[in-house]
Amino acid sequence: MKRVTTLAAITTAAVLALSACGGEKQPGAAAPAPAPTEQKSLLSAPLGDPIQLAALTRESTKKAKSSKVTMESVAGTEKQTVTGQGVYDGENTKFSMSMDSDGKKLDVVFVDSALYFKLDAADKAEMKTDKSYVKISADGQDPISQLLGKMMSKAIKDSDPSRTLEQVSKAGKITKSDQVELNGEPTNHYVIEIEVEKAIALVVGDIGIPLPADVLKQLDAKLKGKNVTIPTELWLNADQLPLQVVSDQTAFVKAMGAPGDGVAKTTVKYTDWGSPVNITAPPADQVGDLAEMMKKAGGR
Repeated sequence: MKRVTTLAAITTAAVLALSACGGEKQPGAAAPAPAPTEQKSLLSAPLGDPIQLAALTRESTKKAKSSKVTMESVAGTEKQTVTGQGVYDGENTKFSMSMDSDGKKLDVVFVDSALYFKLDAADKAEMKTDKSYVKISADGQDPISQLLGKMMSKAIKDSDPSRTLEQVSKAGKITKSDQVELNGEPTNHYVIEIEVEKAIALVVGDIGIPLPADVLKQLDAKLKGKNVTIPTELWLNADQLPLQVVSDQTAFVKAMGAPGDGVAKTTVKYTDWGSPVNITAPPADQVGDLAEMMKKAGGR
């Protein structure tokens, strides 16, 4: 039971990272962006207005709808790798990913507003079940669903990569832009600074689950007056679609008191925009009820 709880928390953190910590949609609209197939070689000049950039990226993502994604996060000596694919469609968002954390593999699927964890042999033995999956949902009655269900559901539905720019428009600024090649493809490259205190406020407000007062007090004590930022680099192709996002959280984790001098960095890469993606829920007879499993496992 402990592993499922831990992995649920890891999944939530991974999804938040993939969605660049979310952000509310901006008012106003930019001119509709061309569909990915309509614009192959024309790279427009970089934009200086993050709101306009967010709107263009959102329109392009909405038209492309799907991509494959890989994420690598490094924190000191710890490394986590995520590979997956997603359909970005609001309430109909679907996502599947495979995570490797500390040598332990985890496969998850999000579809129909529910998250399914694939159980390995050790999980099945601990939870006393022969089911291959366990379900966590926003309306689940088990403690894990009630604790993390709404957060995960909201984060995954908001995992549209254009959220990176929406966050920047409220919590940061574009400090530099140029045009460079990334893996042989011309891109607009943006250097961004995100203010941590504003970003945290956006995450808490957008998810709708306020942090406990004591946690907020601790965050305020560690961050107030330090002007901690998360330097972020973004590469967009000619279709205004993200190809790569690199965020350096080193200053943030140090401000929070993390020991050592290690680097904390996350790199997210997007490929195969607009390619067909097939994501389905596991067969119902292979999915176990988490509340019942917890009873059998003694609620551990």
